[in-house]
Amino acid sequence: MNQLIFKFPFSKRYYEQDFFISSNNFSAFKLIEGWPVWPGKWLNIFGASGSGKTHLAKILEKKIKKIKLIDAKDVDNKLLKNLSNLECLIIDNFNNNINEELLYSILSQSKQIENYVLINSICAIKDFKINLKDLKSRVNSFIFIGIELPTDDLLKVIISKTLSDNQINISPKISNFIINNVERSYEKMFKFLKEVDELSLSTGKSININLIKKVLDR
Repeated sequence: MNQLIFKFPFSKRYYEQDFFISSNNFSAFKLIEGWPVWPGKWLNIFGASGSGKTHLAKILEKKIKKIKLIDAKDVDNKLLKNLSNLECLIIDNFNNNINEELLYSILSQSKQIENYVLINSICAIKDFKINLKDLKSRVNSFIFIGIELPTDDLLKVIISKTLSDNQINISPKISNFIINNVERSYEKMFKFLKEVDELSLSTGKSININLIKKVLDR
């Protein structure tokens, strides 16, 4: 299948209104919003931690009555018994951490009952080492949507939204300074903003360049 690349921001509250839509993610967001009109029944969204995979899964979860969202580490044989009652199954945090025969059985049953499957992972599931030949064939039937690292515009939104949720407003100058000095990843940015907020609260000082430099020097 074709591999589609989109860029996603992230929100911890998982509401559609909290999802920043831009030209970079419009098509992917519309895919989730437009369920069940998908180009296929099985979808794999992959990207770095904090890139918005769970946010999109939560948006989808709210749209479907008979749906189950489960962490990959919790997938077991009980899921097979309940699969026929679901319109959609979402498996979050997949890291090649499901028994191959069990995953094959899940996908085979899903194919028979024609329900939907969304798997979230750090990298494309087709890139994991899979020993079971039949499972490889099933995995290749997925639609793959990759989430790239954020652009400057998305980082500005992330910084503004994250801090404003904590009643903090900063100037564009400070926002640009953060973008230019923090590693370009969702996970690193959220970690940094949390540390900045905590230092600001503990010292009673407003967020400025000097305070940001102190966090950067840690």
